[in-house]
Amino acid sequence: MNYFSILREAENLTAKKLGGCGTVGFAKIPFPLAYQFFTREYQKQMPYRSYLKSFEGIGHTNLLKLEKVPTVEESRWFIELETIEGSDKLSTNFAYYYGFIEIQKDKSLFKISRITLYPEDFLCAAYHGWDHDAEAVVDIKFGEWCGLIKKRMPTKKDGFVKTIEVIGKDGSDYKFIFFQLTNDTDVLISQYKRKPGGSWELSNLDPESCLKNKTST
Repeated sequence: MNYFSILREAENLTAKKLGGCGTVGFAKIPFPLAYQFFTREYQKQMPYRSYLKSFEGIGHTNLLKLEKVPTVEESRWFIELETIEGSDKLSTNFAYYYGFIEIQKDKSLFKISRITLYPEDFLCAAYHGWDHDAEAVVDIKFGEWCGLIKKRMPTKKDGFVKTIEVIGKDGSDYKFIFFQLTNDTDVLISQYKRKPGGSWELSNLDPESCLKNKTST
């Protein structure tokens, strides 16, 4: 994506978060250019000063993953970023973020209408709580909470994409797509349902609702 090609050489290091030895990349020159990739509505929601401030302490941004997310209406993309960030200890640190970008048509151009990012943890995730693991998420959230699973099939993995198919107790088949992050956390991206004799269709079963209904009865 061109947006991240521009941001790669942008930096907004501060007196409290230093890094490098002199000018890093193209300094702040790329930020106004990257900001033009936002829709006018998104620019109203995030003024340029707020946009620039969101990069404080960051000296380099590298796009690791970019993958289309299946949706019914919106154009949504999954992203994972690697950043090099300054510090007050005369050292620089690598940090990782994942999230989603939504795209909308603004006049004749497609532009970014929203970016949502989440920081990656390398301590909790390293010890693999069950909600970091795709198989455990399917077994617990969709199996125990929703009472959905009759049999879970072997996981299929292609690069950072993990696909888990299950046979449902209702006679339908279900498929769950996860993306694996750099810290080995599996993030649920999409889910599908296939009725007997039918084809795969996007599904949006909410395990949290299943749990609430289960605990309230």
